[in-house]
Amino acid sequence: MRHLITLTGLLLCMAPASALAEPQLQLEIKEDDIDVSARTVHFRVNAPVQRADIEVFSPDGELLYAGHEDYPDTGSNARLAIGWPDLGARGQNFRIELKFTTPSGSWLTFQIIRFYVEIPHEEVVFDSGKWSIKPDEERKLAKPLALLKESAAKYSALMHVGLYVAGHTDTVGQAADNQKLSERRAEALAQWFVEHGLRTLPIYARGLGESSLAVATADAVAEPKNRRAQYIISSFTPAIAGAGSWRRVR
Repeated sequence: MRHLITLTGLLLCMAPASALAEPQLQLEIKEDDIDVSARTVHFRVNAPVQRADIEVFSPDGELLYAGHEDYPDTGSNARLAIGWPDLGARGQNFRIELKFTTPSGSWLTFQIIRFYVEIPHEEVVFDSGKWSIKPDEERKLAKPLALLKESAAKYSALMHVGLYVAGHTDTVGQAADNQKLSERRAEALAQWFVEHGLRTLPIYARGLGESSLAVATADAVAEPKNRRAQYIISSFTPAIAGAGSWRRVR
């Protein structure tokens, strides 16, 4: 499942003496090899692997699961798999530590991170055709700002995360105009967070106009639920279907 994970550091430790006779262990894991819904990681190795250990942690560092798989008859270039049980809501965001060990005792480790949280908030109301945030609407940003600062302080030291601000419109007006309007509003919201102290995260903005409606409507329908923004903290670039692309604000 693409765009759901972040793959990070790889470390290698060779066992002494006996490990010198075997090739250096090489591991291949691609984004498509990680199936979050099936809770399975597939991987390919260039040499026999005797065992794989898996530890699943919450974003706070709590150990949620530890297990292993033995591979007694694997050869070179084998495609293998390891999984973890259903952890319910606690398993939606995770950090997975994998350790792969050869018959001689050499090993390497791999880390997989998935973190995605959409920050709840009250929608800022903009004047028609405008993107400036009115002073009396700024109070609606205070609560999400506090939540974003809390999340940044809590998680940015543990994993690479960023803030993604997406803007949406309803179907009133021309689609091209709505696209530009949503881009400017998303950038205005993102910049407001920067100006009010959210400076420890990379911040991205994207306008989707009327291309990703929360409530499907016909053209020229003033649906309030479609005039919305999303504030997402994520370890990966959110894959939202629709127009536009993410642009870095800070």
